[in-house]
Amino acid sequence: MKSHSNKFKYKHSLGQNFIIDEFLLDDIVDLSGINSNDYVLEIGPGNGALTKSLCVKGKHIISVEIDKSLMPLLNSNLKDYSNVTIVNADYLNYDFNNIIKTFNTFGYDESKDHIKVVANLPYYITSPIINSLLLNVHISEMTIMVQKEVAERIVAKPNSRDYGILTLATEYFAKTSLLMIVSKNCFYPMPKVDSAVVKFIKNDDIIDLTNESNYKISENPDYKKLFSLIKSSFSQRRKKLINSITNTTNIDKTVLLETFHQLGFDENTRAENLSLDDYKNLLEKIYLFI
Repeated sequence: MKSHSNKFKYKHSLGQNFIIDEFLLDDIVDLSGINSNDYVLEIGPGNGALTKSLCVKGKHIISVEIDKSLMPLLNSNLKDYSNVTIVNADYLNYDFNNIIKTFNTFGYDESKDHIKVVANLPYYITSPIINSLLLNVHISEMTIMVQKEVAERIVAKPNSRDYGILTLATEYFAKTSLLMIVSKNCFYPMPKVDSAVVKFIKNDDIIDLTNESNYKISENPDYKKLFSLIKSSFSQRRKKLINSITNTTNIDKTVLLETFHQLGFDENTRAENLSLDDYKNLLEKIYLFI
């Protein structure tokens, strides 16, 4: 491991925990599977340690860093690499068209090419960034480091304690796998919890660039109704699913009971017992009530 520098003042408010294990950096990039044909987006490059490994493998890297005080350090650490663009911005408030335009200058064709994401995400904004990336039709794969607890929720299976809205939301868009657990000892400053690397491979229908509805999927009525149902289902997790739904929607309990019988669901079923397909089938039966 490299020793850390005392010259930079780390900001806890920005979730700055930099990786100090060089072997781990190479492992993350290897597991991401990026190659010399790939356009890569990195969010929160920190001191640029992971960025260096990405530059060795990828065609062009765009690294978006919110902290202006890190710009001199990033520019210095990455000065030997010609295939990286450093952007000082808040990713969640940055116009993604600017990222596409930058990639365009390096041969990216937005009508057919996709972008891969590799990042060590700041803990405090993990969920909104993941949501943004999942909704982005231009992004085909994500290899990201998050808190271990969040990773376990993402890849959870039905009937487990960790299974919930986050699991179903990610499954709707992508196939996920937990690649590795990362000890908190691999970071400076050391966080309080361990992390994990999760890979998302977006479903083909989600990244179909010829389907205009994919560009505004969050406004799709079927999508909105599905996750309205799922949120209602998990709103009272300890209750029976029938009670959770009837307590938070205008669906009559008798109607819901009949629907459960038609679908072969037990009356005692709870929210965590149903798969994404189960929720889709349930929605199809009660669509008009949601």
